[in-house]
Amino acid sequence: MVLALVVSLSVAQPFDLSAWSAERLQTQGVGLGILGGWAVTNLAVGAIGAVLAKDDRTRWLHLGNFLWNTVNLALSIIGLATQWKTDPAGFDAKQSLQASSTTSAIFAVNAGLDVGYLASAAFLWQRGDAKADERMVGAGQALLIQGGFLLIFDTVMALLQGALTTRLTNQVDITLK
Repeated sequence: MVLALVVSLSVAQPFDLSAWSAERLQTQGVGLGILGGWAVTNLAVGAIGAVLAKDDRTRWLHLGNFLWNTVNLALSIIGLATQWKTDPAGFDAKQSLQASSTTSAIFAVNAGLDVGYLASAAFLWQRGDAKADERMVGAGQALLIQGGFLLIFDTVMALLQGALTTRLTNQVDITLK
C-alpha cells in the first residue's frame, strides 16, 4: 500500500491595489447607502409622526428625528456623489493609505461625538422630566435614537475601514521620507 501525500504550496498572489481600492470604495458606498436609507426612513416617519402627533413629546420626538436626518441624508448624498466619480485605479499606495487612514479616523472621531450626543440626550430627557417639559423629553428621545444609531454605524465603519487599512499596510512597503 502506497500513500501519496499531495502538498499544495500556495504561491503568494501579487497585491492588487486597484481591487483593494475598489473594495474600500464599495465598503464606504454600502455604509453611505445604509446611512441614506436610515435618513429617508426617518424623514418619512418623522414628517408623518410630527403631523399626526397628539402631544408635544411625540411631536418633538418625530420632529427631532426628521431634522437630524436632513443632515444624514445630505452627508449620504454628498458622499455617494463624490464616491461615484472616484476611480479606484487612480490611487497609488501612499494615496490609498492616506485616504483609508483619514476615513477611519473620521469615523472614529464621529463615534466619539456620538457618545456626546447620547450624553446630551440623557440630559435633555432628564431635564425635561424634571421641568415637566414634554418638548425637551421628546427632543432627548430623538437624540437618543439618532445618537445610538450613529454610534453603532460610525463604530462599525471605523472598524471596517481600519481592517482595510491594516490589510493594505501588511501588503505594501511603507518607507517614510
